[in-house]
Amino acid sequence: MTFTKFVCWDVDRVRRVMGVEATQTADSIFLATHHPIAMYRQELIEIPSQVRYSEEQFLKDFLAEQDFAFVPVLGSSGTGKSHLIRWLAANIESTQKRRVLLIPKIGTNLKDIISLILEGMAGATFDEYRQRLNRATSTLTEAQAREQTLNQLAAAVGPNGRGDRTNLSDAQDYLVDVIDSFLYDPFFREHWLKDEGIIHQLVIHILGHRDTVEIVEERRQFSLEDLPLNVLDLQKAGERSREFYSLLIGDDDIQKETVDWLNRHLDEAIAQVLSLGREDLQRLMREVRETLAEEGVELVLLIEDFAKFQGIDREVLEAVLARPQQAGGKSLCAIRTALACTTGYFDGLRLDTVKQRITFSVNLDVGTVGKQQSLVNYSDIKQFVARYLNAVRLEDKIIQDWAKSRNDEDSDKAALSSACSECEHKLACHAGFGEADGFGLYPFTPEALEQMLARVNPETFKPRFLIRDVLKWTLENSISDLKHGDFPAISLREHFGKMRLSAMVQADIKAKDQQNYDRRQILLDLWTDSNELCDLHPEIHSAFDLPALGLKVHSTKVSPSVSRAKESRTSVNNYQVEPQSQTEKFPEKLTKQLQNLDRWNNQDILPQDIGGELRPLIYSAIGERIEWDTEMLLKGSFASSGTTYFKSRNITFFSPKVTRETISGVKLSLPLNPDDADEFRESAIAFQAILQYNHYKHWKFPEGDRYFRTYAKQLERWSQYVVGQIRLYPRESGEPWSPVPAAVELLAIAATMAGNPANSMEDLINSLFLDLEAKDLENRSANWKKLFNSLKNQREALLEIVTSRTACTKGSSKQFQIIDVVQILDPLQQVSKSWQLQCEIPVDVREKFPEINKARQAADEMLETAIQEECDRQLAVYNSLISELGEDIKKKNVIDLVKKAIDSSKEAGVFRGRKSGDDLKLVLEQFKRVGLSSYLETMKRVQAEKDNSDSKPSKLLKYLSENHQKAMTEASEFLGNTNNFLDASISDVNNQIELLERSGGATVESCHRAIQDGLARLRNLITEIKG
Repeated sequence: MTFTKFVCWDVDRVRRVMGVEATQTADSIFLATHHPIAMYRQELIEIPSQVRYSEEQFLKDFLAEQDFAFVPVLGSSGTGKSHLIRWLAANIESTQKRRVLLIPKIGTNLKDIISLILEGMAGATFDEYRQRLNRATSTLTEAQAREQTLNQLAAAVGPNGRGDRTNLSDAQDYLVDVIDSFLYDPFFREHWLKDEGIIHQLVIHILGHRDTVEIVEERRQFSLEDLPLNVLDLQKAGERSREFYSLLIGDDDIQKETVDWLNRHLDEAIAQVLSLGREDLQRLMREVRETLAEEGVELVLLIEDFAKFQGIDREVLEAVLARPQQAGGKSLCAIRTALACTTGYFDGLRLDTVKQRITFSVNLDVGTVGKQQSLVNYSDIKQFVARYLNAVRLEDKIIQDWAKSRNDEDSDKAALSSACSECEHKLACHAGFGEADGFGLYPFTPEALEQMLARVNPETFKPRFLIRDVLKWTLENSISDLKHGDFPAISLREHFGKMRLSAMVQADIKAKDQQNYDRRQILLDLWTDSNELCDLHPEIHSAFDLPALGLKVHSTKVSPSVSRAKESRTSVNNYQVEPQSQTEKFPEKLTKQLQNLDRWNNQDILPQDIGGELRPLIYSAIGERIEWDTEMLLKGSFASSGTTYFKSRNITFFSPKVTRETISGVKLSLPLNPDDADEFRESAIAFQAILQYNHYKHWKFPEGDRYFRTYAKQLERWSQYVVGQIRLYPRESGEPWSPVPAAVELLAIAATMAGNPANSMEDLINSLFLDLEAKDLENRSANWKKLFNSLKNQREALLEIVTSRTACTKGSSKQFQIIDVVQILDPLQQVSKSWQLQCEIPVDVREKFPEINKARQAADEMLETAIQEECDRQLAVYNSLISELGEDIKKKNVIDLVKKAIDSSKEAGVFRGRKSGDDLKLVLEQFKRVGLSSYLETMKRVQAEKDNSDSKPSKLLKYLSENHQKAMTEASEFLGNTNNFLDASISDVNNQIELLERSGGATVESCHRAIQDGLARLRNLITEIKG
């Protein structure tokens, strides 16, 4: 059978063997997977004098002491402290004269620990302890336990607490009287008793059950974050606690004192919950040792995690540190104590007596694997891993029988058999993947273990990380992928994080094997320490069902490693990019820059100095690459030192950290699509090309042609993106928006208000670029003038927006000579239909185009009002004219009649008015020359549009903007002077007729009649003129 898609484990066995954080593994599995632990021995904790130490020597020295040994096993979490304690328990046998008591770290609480201590202890005294413990805790629900813990703490911190109340500070004196009310207050109790709060955590520690490893670096205690400090809760507080709470929320010192006072009394409260005071616990531990001494039994106390003892830890320490011979008292049993504890928790005990009585200590912080000063090399890792892999392949019964045989006195202590012995794939598997002590490493190789461990545990070696994050995770998640020929899968890359392969190697993989690109990339990244495209051992390709490419084979390190001092490894953080050619050595700075770009491609952060060097080079290249004239864009407006649109600083580079940069104008964030792995990789290669060209000043460096092709491709994309973003200004929403239509609309309205022709589209287009000088502005309505002046103030900026995006300068000329009418035509057509603004200006671009925003605000606020006011003004003149002269005005007839009236009134001696007859005739001549027909026609359209209920007022803009002011002025002047003459003259006529009618005498009757008839005819003429 071919060695391919093979799986020799199952998930259940993986979890049973490697569940280092879930359950206590069976003793048989523990023994089957145990590998000697590297450690240092320290004589005094505070003096950094460390010597290499072995577990066999540790066991020997621990048992060699005559009647007392106290050895802390220290180190950071995950370094194997509890494992070492358990190994001691497996190798120290309980006898009639030796009682071995192992306190496990998983599945135990304080109650369980005290029960374990009491286990096997006979007598009424110990029965009473058991009864008290059960009475206090067996009937409590978790909610009741929280209440009980909080109540005990309130009692301990208050005036009736058992602690020493002498020599207190002023703040502590104050707290004694008030802090208990803070804990008893009904409102705040809800806060104290909440899930996952500090009280809840303490209850789990005291009475609860936890099925997973709890990493405790420091004592569980109150912190400032646990205090309720919301000022809005002040009025909700009870009367007793309100004054204290008002002080607490505003005084940092009181907050710190409160936390310290609560923590000072935690142990007392915990002990009371167990119904065992601190003195009771001390007495219990002493009586246990006294009883064992009477029986001649030595106690070996092995504690997997001393943090489990918080609340009784100091009492336990006092008991185990007491020497067997007690002056003036009963003798205590011989005792040997080894306890595992994180360095931080142990330091937090602050007990000088503890440090003085330490026999020696063991430290498991052994350094980073493979480093010269480390106690662990990769040969150790192979052997460590091989035992776990063998255990997950063997049946439980085989392991159990082996473990049982080790305990038989007649046993020869044979090594555990290898599951690989009977496997038909052994030869192929071991040849391809390697082995240690006959245990195969499949699906790992020594290189894979090295790379994977470096990703999850780059600092001091922690076996927990290797087991949990490398072995267990990979085996659990690879079964289906292996069976279906999909291993190594993308999930593996996502789990182990940043890749180390260079961008060029990734590009090579893509070019050679696009179909299996992701799998092959992960294989080379994790299963080799190389940075070149290669094949692996044929059996690896066969096992993973991933065909070889026919390239140079990278050899698997299947032989045992050499000594630690000679071992050299490439870590994930300091690998070197091999030069593409040995003919010319890369400068150190350039080499480092290329490496940093490769790391950036693998989701690291790009150093600022590289971004700073790339930015001006990319900016200059884009400026030269864009065909500004062809694009109908003015380079000086968008890519020059004085522009606000696209500057060198507007180029940014992707960072996995979330950053919000304030950049005005067009932002070019590279790569353009950071989620596209291909584009990201090509961007990194393009940046490498730029830096190399900038250094060499030519493209003849190694693989320069390849770098150039990638650079040219990306430069074209960047340039087109910038052009597109200039045309369509980027919004926060990501949707494009062009400012040209909005600016064209406003320019068109301003040009029309200025009286520029608007009869054809050609007229409208031309008017956009004509100087904006309004004709007859002084006579316009107030809002018309205000709006026009506002638009005029923004006109140059608006025109710049349009011309910079639509004009071509034709060579080196600064003056544009061609306009891209296509961009202008549509908004002009739309706005000229109704003279209502059509373009919406999004909120998120208004600050970026203040000239458009200001002009648009003015138009929105005043345009309709301005049109209405101007319409009323012009119609008033028009209606006055037609009311005097009629709708069908015949100018010649009117002028002739007025002249006749002037002559007749002069003849009759009744010519009156503010102007003389000659001046009035000049007004008539001026009126005669007025082009009245065009004005009258326009005003008829205005009147009709206004009377049309379906028409919008804005449509009047075109007509009202026409310059008929001369006609209006001279017509108004004509009417005013003529009416003045006619009114004054007819008034005089009427007065004279009235005088004549009142005068008498036969001698003047005939004359009187003639004058009266003449004046009557003149009155009728004037009346006819006035209509």
